[in-house]
Amino acid sequence: MPTYTYTVKNNLGGTVTGDVEARTQEAAIELLKTQGFTVVSMSEKTSGLADILADFRGIPHGEIVAFTRQLSTMISAGLPIARALEVLSGQATNKKLKKTVIEVLRSVEGGASLSSSFAAHPKVFSVTYVSLVRAGESSGKLDSILKKLADNLEADRELNSKFKSAMIYPMVIMIAMIGVIAILMIFVMPKLTQMYKDMDIELPTVTKIVIGASEFMVKYVYVVAILVIGVVLIIRSFLSSDKGKSMISEFIIKVPVFGRITLQKDYASFCRTLSLLIGAAVPIVDALNIVAVTMSGAGLKRAIQEAAKQVEKGNSLSSYFKTNSEFPPLLGQMAGVGEETGKTDEVLERVAIYYEGEVNNLVKGLSSALEPIILVMLGGMVGFLVISVITPIYKLTSSI
Repeated sequence: MPTYTYTVKNNLGGTVTGDVEARTQEAAIELLKTQGFTVVSMSEKTSGLADILADFRGIPHGEIVAFTRQLSTMISAGLPIARALEVLSGQATNKKLKKTVIEVLRSVEGGASLSSSFAAHPKVFSVTYVSLVRAGESSGKLDSILKKLADNLEADRELNSKFKSAMIYPMVIMIAMIGVIAILMIFVMPKLTQMYKDMDIELPTVTKIVIGASEFMVKYVYVVAILVIGVVLIIRSFLSSDKGKSMISEFIIKVPVFGRITLQKDYASFCRTLSLLIGAAVPIVDALNIVAVTMSGAGLKRAIQEAAKQVEKGNSLSSYFKTNSEFPPLLGQMAGVGEETGKTDEVLERVAIYYEGEVNNLVKGLSSALEPIILVMLGGMVGFLVISVITPIYKLTSSI
């Protein structure tokens, strides 16, 4: 809940200042009045450093999943939406989520629908999320659709989590390797360089390269550190933009193994989300346009948007899937089965499960393959440094 800073008069005429939490300023004033205070002034407390950092970090995916599942449970139990939001805002531990839920609550209490209130926060609630909530409001099945939405979000989270988990070990090794090399170049090599100068011997080319790199890093260590931090921040900012996400996605798709995993993950996400939207009675053309927005790959996004146009013209979805190379043959065949049986949503859900299994198998294989590759790279770097250090000493001992 928002925090308000107040100045009040007590029964003895003394001035008291402090902070109070309440859903609105009016509620805060009423709360103080019931305690026997006369309110002199009140203002909403501005965000501190902790709040700014919370906004910067954003809301973890798991928090959104938990919020959606709890909201579904409360509505199913017969709790009014406003009361459910009030309870959830009090339970939220993430400050940004708490602030968002309070703003949604205020909007709902002001007469807006839940879906339109969610739509006012596009960075928290996606287009798919809002569309499904709107479909739930229209059909009167908001609780069950929210439960399915939570299941869908959880499946996406698990899929992404498995891929990230497979990459943690290689990333840790790479960071450790860079750290060890930096320590050797900045602290160890300068001492060895002085020793080589005292020896007064001709140094091999590989040793000269390492010494040159070491001297540069020592001389410009702060400049290098600032440049690295600056480049990292610029890259991070670029990758968070729509253009950056599209470019990195297109690049990853072309990388062996990683590209296949990304495609299979996109197919799973596409099938599961489209299944959910069709099952919620969202028109198929609208459902396709909504799903297209969520796709990371530009090629697949364009193909889905074109599929929506073809369906709008009266063509079947399965026939377009079969003729477009962006979609795997299995998807076209299974979509045809769904159209024939009238169970397109159920068929697409099964296809999503299949592709999620494929992603799991690929991630396991990638994790097993990366470990020896990283170790070979690490050994190569260490070997290069050892050779550059040992070679001059070996030459000196050989000449004696």
